[in-house]
Amino acid sequence: MMGLAPHNFRCAPRPATTRRRSARERWRPLLLACAGACLTAATNGCFLRKYVYHPVLVANSIGDSTTMVSGTPVHVYRSDEYEVYGPTALSVSTAEQQVNRAYREFVKHFGVQPPPMAIVIADSAFAISPGDAGLFAKRRIHTFVYVRPHNLRDAEGVSADTPEEEIWPVSSRVARELLTAYVAVRRHSVPEVETTTHAGDYHADPLPIWFVDAVVAVLGDPGAPDRVMDYFRDHLADAPAAASLLDMRPPNVGTVDTIAASRERRTIVGAAGVALTLFLVEREGPRVVGRLVDALLKGGTARDVVNQSRNVPQNDRDFERVWRTWVRDEYGR
Repeated sequence: MMGLAPHNFRCAPRPATTRRRSARERWRPLLLACAGACLTAATNGCFLRKYVYHPVLVANSIGDSTTMVSGTPVHVYRSDEYEVYGPTALSVSTAEQQVNRAYREFVKHFGVQPPPMAIVIADSAFAISPGDAGLFAKRRIHTFVYVRPHNLRDAEGVSADTPEEEIWPVSSRVARELLTAYVAVRRHSVPEVETTTHAGDYHADPLPIWFVDAVVAVLGDPGAPDRVMDYFRDHLADAPAAASLLDMRPPNVGTVDTIAASRERRTIVGAAGVALTLFLVEREGPRVVGRLVDALLKGGTARDVVNQSRNVPQNDRDFERVWRTWVRDEYGR
């Protein structure tokens, strides 16, 4: 154990003109020593060992509290912004770190407070009972269920030596749901309470899929942008023109999304959207993401934002050249 350096109680000689100390001053060192001894004795052990090297867990530790959801005992963490429910304290704590980052990044890029959410994470199929769903709905809090994938080693951004009990890759889903909840707020819609989990691309309306992918990359896993850009750099020759993304609108309800018809093409378009958004963030600042979603929710396109930007070319040919050069310079091998 690392020791503490003893205090030096020796004093330099006092000037001859210094008055004699009062009785209280003379006895103060002894009183302090006695008080310290009493405190150590009262704690039944070494003061440093108990309060420095072995801190006592407090009641509000992340994931330490428990409650019931749909008749199942779960651990829970609640804040003024979000709630996380999970099967173990570690699962809640691990997920909370990702939720917290998504909320901080949302404020940074959107410039407004994110909507409240409740996240129920589970190891296997889980359904929120109608009664509990009604309680979440009454509180007007966006609620969803996340089921951890069975093959955890396929999860992106997870190192090979991470114990399985610490693998809860919820960040991408949190980012997508946060965007969905924000769209509902902007539309004055009732917050969604999802009782079971759903596929990843369920929420896209009314935003182009490339923009949804970009927001997920920015708000989600901090390693996601670099992974996407590594892929995009290697497929830059197959990438769509930036102008096509700037003018893209979401497909009409009930129609087939031709972009999603080919999985490979869908991936390239999504990666191009991430690259375009990161480029605009670097040139215009992070709040450009909020301006993009504002324009899209008003029925416009990303071009409406670019036309008002000061640090990017205004004609398509120059924009394309500068954008692709930026990709090669920033993410080239």
